[in-house]
Amino acid sequence: MTDESVDSAESDQAERIERTERTEQSADVVIVGAGPAGAVLGYLLARSGVETVLIERQRTLDREFRGYGFRPPLPRLFAEMDLLDAIEDLPHEVITQGTVVAYGKSYPVFDFDERYVLLLKQPPLLRLLIERAREYDTFTFHSGTTFDGFLREDGSVAGISATSRPSGETLEIRSRLVVGADGRFSSTRKVAGIDSGMNETGIEVVWFRLPCAAADFTTHIRVEDEGVLVYSPLSERESQYGLLIPKGTYPALRDRGIADFRETVSAIEPALDGDIDEHLTSFDACSLLSIRSGLAERWTDDGFLLIGDAAHVASPIGAEGNNLAIQDALAVHRLLTPVLHRGDGPLPERLLRRVEQVRRPAVEETIRAQQSRGDGLSSLLSSRDRIPDALEPTLLRGGAALMSLLARLPSRSSTDENETSVDRTLFVD
Repeated sequence: MTDESVDSAESDQAERIERTERTEQSADVVIVGAGPAGAVLGYLLARSGVETVLIERQRTLDREFRGYGFRPPLPRLFAEMDLLDAIEDLPHEVITQGTVVAYGKSYPVFDFDERYVLLLKQPPLLRLLIERAREYDTFTFHSGTTFDGFLREDGSVAGISATSRPSGETLEIRSRLVVGADGRFSSTRKVAGIDSGMNETGIEVVWFRLPCAAADFTTHIRVEDEGVLVYSPLSERESQYGLLIPKGTYPALRDRGIADFRETVSAIEPALDGDIDEHLTSFDACSLLSIRSGLAERWTDDGFLLIGDAAHVASPIGAEGNNLAIQDALAVHRLLTPVLHRGDGPLPERLLRRVEQVRRPAVEETIRAQQSRGDGLSSLLSSRDRIPDALEPTLLRGGAALMSLLARLPSRSSTDENETSVDRTLFVD
């Protein structure tokens, strides 16, 4: 073989390798992150005939999620999306009442008539959404795929580059719109140079699960001399609990040992005594979560839009995270699908800003309320040692009554029918 033939063969091989390692695709919309916001949006857009690619960095959806509550109006919205019957076939619980208990006295937090809070694990829900989206040839899903950066045209975001693992294949996906739905630690937000606006509170929660439902789950928060416990059922066979602690005290709590931790929890909720001794054997079964919230300084750029936790981080207080994220997805679908059905090129920021203008007021109101309640809980934990023993039950009952009143006030995030309905005229099926 001549040197020229060798060079030609090596060139052909290099070209084949390049073709193998780099794949170019195109779509109307690329969604980064297959959480509730991204999966719902992917399903709605695909069903409406919009070419949609959804990427998720994890290889499977079987990972830990903290958001189990889907509060009104989400059950109604799932019904409008033709999903509720299938969702109710998944393991779930329904709660229509919720209370705060302070020193033995109960205060209602919510009491729905025909509405309810749906409690279910996210992985089965996300799999259902993606399976339904795959029924449309306008939808593509890439799991185990990491967002690397944006593709740009004349300064506008015009798609993404990503890496598929474990093959190492590089994807270049051109699009008219990139939606960052990749959670509170959003990579798309970071690459776009957008500040998260995160606010910390003085609280952390030590979460754990038990394969039982021994406690009264109409209670959401219980305050006793030994501390503050929050809890909710996940299914008929599993429940989730969280002990609120002052920020930074978890190492000391671990040093005291798991037996001391179990005794504290059982003292707050005696119904758990026995079950917690049997099933919570070490801190390896616990996880620590900070109570914090944030609102990004802006959600848009030319060709780029943030939604869900990437745009606004909701704290666990009030189970608002899924509520806000899914309503973001509905707003994107309603406002941008008509635009995506016409024209070409990246969607300009002035159009994308309509989504933020519609959603931001409700999000701001919800986050302000969460921050207020978080500050109250933080003050409660930090000041307990300073409250005279004789006054503590009275003051805490008063605080619980106020929290109950505030929690029952309607919020804009769940009362505006114009924002919380599915526009069925956009569906092509």
